[in-house]
Amino acid sequence: MTQSSEVLYKKRLENIVEKTIEVIESSKQQIFEILEKAKDEARKLEAQLEELKVQVINVIKEVEMCEKKEKKCRLKLALVSKQFGHLSEQAIKEAYEEAKEAQIELALKRREEKELIERRNELERKLLDTKAIIEKAEKLSSQINIALNYLNGDLKAMNLQLEQLKDKQALSVKIIEAQEEERKRIAREIHDGPAQAMANVLLKSELCEKLITKDVEQARLELKNLKEIVQQSLKEVRKIIYDLRPSALDDLGLVPALSRYIKNFEEETGIHVDFTVLSDYQRLSPEIEVTCFRVVQEALTNIKKHSRAKTASIKFEFGMKFVSIIIKDDGIGFDKEKIGQGYGLMGMRERVEILNGKFEISSFKGKGTQIYISIPVRGVEDDSVASG
Repeated sequence: MTQSSEVLYKKRLENIVEKTIEVIESSKQQIFEILEKAKDEARKLEAQLEELKVQVINVIKEVEMCEKKEKKCRLKLALVSKQFGHLSEQAIKEAYEEAKEAQIELALKRREEKELIERRNELERKLLDTKAIIEKAEKLSSQINIALNYLNGDLKAMNLQLEQLKDKQALSVKIIEAQEEERKRIAREIHDGPAQAMANVLLKSELCEKLITKDVEQARLELKNLKEIVQQSLKEVRKIIYDLRPSALDDLGLVPALSRYIKNFEEETGIHVDFTVLSDYQRLSPEIEVTCFRVVQEALTNIKKHSRAKTASIKFEFGMKFVSIIIKDDGIGFDKEKIGQGYGLMGMRERVEILNGKFEISSFKGKGTQIYISIPVRGVEDDSVASG
């Protein structure tokens, strides 16, 4: 590969990652705008609520005064009734009118008190809902920052790898093509998943703002839907991050990481996978562990998408000079002529061959598929390994 071709591939790969980052940055900005609108709304609601609380306190005092006045007028009216024959018609009329006015005034004040309390309660509910939106937006923003940091860091690591592989031109082509396809997949997943969900969050939050003053029940329903969208978006972001680099692979090693991945695969697909380690497990170099993990991951993805299998098996054997993997399924299989076709199988083969390993696949229609992989532990396959 010429230097100009290498620069071209590198530039194309960087563009893929940069576009992915742009999508996330745009979504992050939308979430930030939602967050700021919600905070402004919360501040307005808090100010209105404080003002309304003062009004409620004042009207309660006024109601108490009206109640005392109305009670006083009733006592006076009772006294007038007892002295009915000794008072003038004008005095009796004035006593009745005064009592009536006191009752009307008290009824109006009580009605005003009730309306103010209802408004206060409504504002308190609205404030709680707005604060819930703020909390969810802040959590989602934090998750997006994690994804951005990872991608930015991954881009730097990728550039460093490419610089180190300048002398391995044939392998560089395969690595660049594989990573370019991976970045496209990530961009599609983010665009079709979290990015779309974030746009939906923005629309839902605007709808909630409009409904809160008109239809509280509908607003609550929309907020519930908004919560589900945010939860699903977080789940998708976490999955994308996990697919980029499972933390368990670095922290625990290959076998524990695969055990966790296979368990999740079984729960998601309903396909039973028998995972067996035939020898004592030993930690391998990072590049070998990553290759083994990705090959198994791609094989299970193919089983899920194409095989219609009900069960599968994965067997590992860790030797002094090699690690071998056998992956089988009881699916529908495919024609021999199609073996090796499709990016999934080619990507698996290339990963193994980069480490001087062997990759063999056999499949027959109606009889499932078997993949055999052997990778030298030291990265160089000698005669004894080849014969094994």
